[in-house]
Amino acid sequence: MVVAATGLGKANAAAAVAALVTASGGAVPAVVQVGVGGTYPGSGVAVGGAALAASELDLDLGLGRHPDWRGLEALAVPGDDTRNLIDLSGPALEAAREATLLPALPFATSDAVTADAAAAAYVAERFGAAVESMEGAGAARAAVALGVPFVEVRGASNEVGVRDKARWRLREAVGAACAAALTIVPALFEAARRG
Repeated sequence: MVVAATGLGKANAAAAVAALVTASGGAVPAVVQVGVGGTYPGSGVAVGGAALAASELDLDLGLGRHPDWRGLEALAVPGDDTRNLIDLSGPALEAAREATLLPALPFATSDAVTADAAAAAYVAERFGAAVESMEGAGAARAAVALGVPFVEVRGASNEVGVRDKARWRLREAVGAACAAALTIVPALFEAARRG
């Protein structure tokens, strides 16, 4: 097992995943991204709790700016089927879900943290996002492109849009994500051994 700290943001996360998988000669059985993020209104994820990513939505790439933003399909680049939504369903996610009993929910990634409740409500309503991150879509895209199963688990440190750090539960969120990861990793090894 290799543990790496990627730093903030999609680019750092994608570069780290690509570098580690490449350096291993493709011998990485799975990538488990562990982090914290915000919980969107109505997500059902409690601050201090954790969830798994069923999908990742890149909220930055596309055409225009919110509220008129449209995803990559609006660019209609010939020969490019890249989309904003990355489906993470599959045996690795199922093994992680069964091992942790955590919900698998839609996550959304943005280079900028949502700064107010109105913007948080907009993203939750328009895209159905449950958890906000700054790295998930980058790491997921790199792992999927390299053919490596990807599981993302995040602890909810705060409500999206709440900037008052006194209301955050960072310690609990880190603990919840790490506890889940300690269950996920052996479950993935066992699934790989059986499969």
